[in-house]
Amino acid sequence: MGRSKGFTLIELLVVIAIIALLMSIMVPALSVVKEKATGAVCLGNQRGLIQSYILYCNDNQDRLANSNTWNWDTATKTTDAWVAAPLTETLQWRGNAGVDVTLKDRYRGIRAGTLYEYTKNVDLYHCPSDKRVKHGTEDEGGLAYQMFRSYGIQGGLNGEELRPQLSGYAVKKHSAIKQPSSTYVFVEENYDGSGSNYNGGSWQIWNPNQSEPSWWNAPAVFHNEGSSLSYADGSAEVFKWKDKRTVEFAIDRDRVSADQPGNEDLEMMIDGYAVPLPRN
Repeated sequence: MGRSKGFTLIELLVVIAIIALLMSIMVPALSVVKEKATGAVCLGNQRGLIQSYILYCNDNQDRLANSNTWNWDTATKTTDAWVAAPLTETLQWRGNAGVDVTLKDRYRGIRAGTLYEYTKNVDLYHCPSDKRVKHGTEDEGGLAYQMFRSYGIQGGLNGEELRPQLSGYAVKKHSAIKQPSSTYVFVEENYDGSGSNYNGGSWQIWNPNQSEPSWWNAPAVFHNEGSSLSYADGSAEVFKWKDKRTVEFAIDRDRVSADQPGNEDLEMMIDGYAVPLPRN
């Protein structure tokens, strides 16, 4: 009798084992490829945003767009900030902690900002690796905390300041930025949603309650423990954070110390701030 053309149990197990081995090799590689692809999209977003920022300056006597997104004139239903809080169909402010807002409300806040005239695309404001829009933040879930906007502008550029020593000191004009190539503008951030239902205010560095330089707002780690930045000279980059404490703080700032002496990532962000931070 001739040998059966089917596979034996041992042969099937060997094939399954080989397939499983190949999958274990391929899946991480595919994940890396996907992250590189989304990183490229995020970089394109940053380039689009920084170009719109510069165009706004050119059209407004060198004046910088306001980076403080708390600003909203309820009488005129307008803002001088680059984006606004989530807004209802009648342009009523909805930017409060715990208040449910729809994705359309978030879009309206973006469209109400001064930079939207130059971008005309809400997708520029969202990194595809930012999953908060579906799952909420690390601290909160539900419609109130499904953040869409992935980027903020640093407070040293016509924004709010946390430390009293810097009140009213933020740079107001593009020509007043001393080092445009190293002064970051848009920061990819991981706002945790504990105090508001959107990325409110400006992106800040250095906790005012700390005597030494420390983190305040958390940067993002959406790209294999990396993030994106754009600079006042119009350039942008995606890079990987070097200190593991940066990543830990970005993921869970409520449980990780913001005071991180010797952290070169923190020092880089302090050095790239538009105004000198007082060192105690």
